[in-house]
This record gives sequence, C-alpha cells and structure tokens, in this order.
Amino acid sequence: MPHAHHFLERLDRVSRAQTEFALELYRDHEAVAYVLDRVNLPGEALRVALAIDDPREGPFVIVTRDGRFVTCLGAGMRHDLPVVPRTQIDALLTKVAEKRARKEIAQREFRPDEEEENLFQRVISRGSRFAREDFVALSAFEPMLGMAPYLAMLDMAVECETLRAAMAHGAHKVVIKTSTRKAFEKLDRLEWSVAHLMLLSGAGERRNLDEILATATGGNERASPTFPCSAQAGSTFFLRSAWAAARLGKGALPAYKRAFAEGENWMALLDAGLGLGAIGLRHAGSLAEVRRILEPYGPPPPAPEGGAHASSDGVRRSVARAVLDTLENADERAETTMKLGRDFGVVPGKDLPMGHPLRFETPEQVPDDLARSAVLGVDADVHDPRVQKLLLMVLPVAARAAAEDFYHPREVVRAWFGQWTPEESLERLKRFARGPKKEAVRAEARPGRNDPCPCRSGKKWKKCHGGPGQADAVLPGSVQSRRRSV
Repeated sequence: MPHAHHFLERLDRVSRAQTEFALELYRDHEAVAYVLDRVNLPGEALRVALAIDDPREGPFVIVTRDGRFVTCLGAGMRHDLPVVPRTQIDALLTKVAEKRARKEIAQREFRPDEEEENLFQRVISRGSRFAREDFVALSAFEPMLGMAPYLAMLDMAVECETLRAAMAHGAHKVVIKTSTRKAFEKLDRLEWSVAHLMLLSGAGERRNLDEILATATGGNERASPTFPCSAQAGSTFFLRSAWAAARLGKGALPAYKRAFAEGENWMALLDAGLGLGAIGLRHAGSLAEVRRILEPYGPPPPAPEGGAHASSDGVRRSVARAVLDTLENADERAETTMKLGRDFGVVPGKDLPMGHPLRFETPEQVPDDLARSAVLGVDADVHDPRVQKLLLMVLPVAARAAAEDFYHPREVVRAWFGQWTPEESLERLKRFARGPKKEAVRAEARPGRNDPCPCRSGKKWKKCHGGPGQADAVLPGSVQSRRRSV
C-alpha cells in the first residue's frame, strides 16, 4: 500500500498511545478491510471515521471506503462522516486475530503433500474421533465456506435416516460380520458428520448465520433449523443444536417459537425448547422474550403410568416448564455441570498406566477444559428420561460454549477412546429400533353354553347371544365392541 503522507503528517494531533494504535491499523490493511467489510455503512459514504477513542469527540482516523488512509483528526475536530466506534473496531480486530491463529493451526495440521480437500475429508473419515485440532483447523476456512456446511449437514441427515430405516429392523439381534462392518462404519461416519457440520455451520459469521436462517425458515417448516442434527438422538447432538440456535441468535426466535408451538414429534419439541433456552442464555437481551414465549404453556398435566406424556401438548408443557426452570437456575446448573464433567473425565482414563498425565484419580484433578468437553461431547441416548434431564442441566454451559469446547484435544482422544468399533454404531442404531411395547390384545373367553349371557339378559348363553345365528354378535364391553366404537 502506498504511503499516505498526509495521514502520517497529521499523527501529531493525537497522543503517543493513540498514535501507536493508528499505526497498527495503517500497517494492517487486511484487518482494516475486514473491519470495513463488516460494518454497516451508508451506500453514499465514500469515507469513514474510525474512532481511536470517544465515538463523538474522537480522535479519528479517516479512511476511504476501500481502506486507504486519508488523515487523522484530533479530539474535538468536527466532521460529518459515519463513525465506527472503537469498541466495535476492537471486537472485529479480535476476530481477525482469532482467524489468523486458526490459520496457523491449520497450516500445522497439514501433512506433507496434503491438500485442503484432505482436511475437509476428516469431517467424514474420523467420526467420533474428530479432535479439537481438526475442528479449529477446519474453521479457519469458514469465511469461504458460506452455506456449504449447513447444506451438507441437511443432506447427510437425510442419508442417515434412509440408511437407518434399512438397518434398524432386527438391530437387537444383529451379529457384526465382516460383510456388515462397512455398513455400520458408513452410518457412524454420516451421523458424526452431521454433528461436526452443525458446529461448523454455527461458527459462521453473522452474514452466513442470517443466510442459514433464511434458508431454513423459507418453507415455514414446523421443525427448527437445527432439528436435523438433534434427530440423530444423541445428547451431544441435541447440545450442538442448542449451541447453534444460540449462535443464530435473536433472529431465530420466531422459527423456534413456531417449531415449539406446532411440533408434534417429542424430539422436535425438545430440540425447539432447548433452542429457545439457549438463545436466552447466550443473549441477555432475548431472555425476557424467551420467557414470554414459554410461560403461557402452564404446568404440565400429570404424567401417565410409565412417566412419559402421551400427547404432544403434555410434552410441550413439560419442556416449557423445564427450560424455564433452567433459565431461573442457570448459574447453579452450570456449576453442577462442571462437577459432572469432572466425574466423566475420571472414567475414560482409568485403564491408563499409573502416572499417565491423562489418568485422573479424583474428579478434582480433571482440568476445566477437559471436564467441559467430557460433558458436552458425551453421546447418551435421549430416549432415556435421565438423559433428557442431563440436557437441561448442561444447557447453560452448552449455550455459552465455544464450538471447539465440544471436542477433546487429539492426545486425549487417542488416550481415552482408542479405535472405533462397529459395536458403537450398532448401539446407536438400537435407539431407533426401540418403540413402545404393544400389549397383545386378548379376546375375552367365550361363556359356556349353559352359563349366564354376559349381556345380563338373565338368559343362558345358548338361548341368547350364543344361540343359532348369533356367532358374530357383539357383546357389550367386548374387544369387538370397543373396536367398533372407535
């Protein structure tokens, strides 16, 4: 970039510290371009005032719309240009620094002769062994990905559903064979690809998140924009969906409100409720609105025998009350979640040799980052009511987490989890093979010929409904009678 002599000559109008900041901007054209590309400027504005200090009094660095430095205005010097406040500049520069750090990690992640496409292949090839370094490296390319991760997630979620439909029948009796191993591996990789791509989609910039929201709600669907991920029926899938909902932010509230009000599937209702809660937890300005959405549902009706609500209305009310309770006790639940994460962090390393740095004898030895990832990344069956309670407990931590918090560092993945086995995928498949047990319908025993007729006519069975021509008669209270009344 050619030297802007007029700008440099006018730096004597500001203090030494302000001069250093102005020169940092001057030397970093890429960062300035990033800032200007992400602020709302009037279409007719040819120049912009970047506030070095107070957004009204200045000083200001004056640049053109394409980032060329014009001059520096001292404190109190007047202008009629649009202003970018210092706080906004600092926030955007922090993002620039984070992206550069991620690019450095991405460069270290490349193996000899490895191309960028190979890095993206890790999303599919590594399944649940996808490590924090993999995600951070991949997220370095997020600005150029746009909608691609979200659209790929939707396609893979559909493919998962199709593949499970073909495999789930008889899953409880399946014996893993060489011929079926590849099918289980394919299903495993697809399911976990959905999980990874959900996080990568939510990690996008505001413009990408708005595009996702517009695409997902364009058809006025009853399900939320994140339900395809939750539909994989694992706790970490639901938590990733909730995190992504929080990232979509306040603009997503109408979509989640509609999904919660109109949904009929219990998993879709749980996903929408968690999404609403996550938005309120991550964005304080939306908390009151989330409460207004959930409070009208009132207390749930008494649960029927077995503990599960039979109707979608019962589920909706129960989820609404549970999420409101989580919002009310968020800090307490976050603290409990971290304690639980430390407990989780002890178990995987128990078989490591004594003295191994990743073998923890007590929960107190587990570092915060591993405890957080342990509880966010656990894949438990959401059909279990205890797991549903776990989701509500963990929601405050999930809503405020960073995307990479869902992953363990690579050294932890290798030490704690080892190699994938097809039994892992089979256990996940069994979740979808389950269904409510149906009681066998038994016909009532027929009376003897000389027994009183059940119709209470006072006649014998053979002289009443059991007489000639009455073989197909319907008795009051019988199975056949109940069926016809329905």
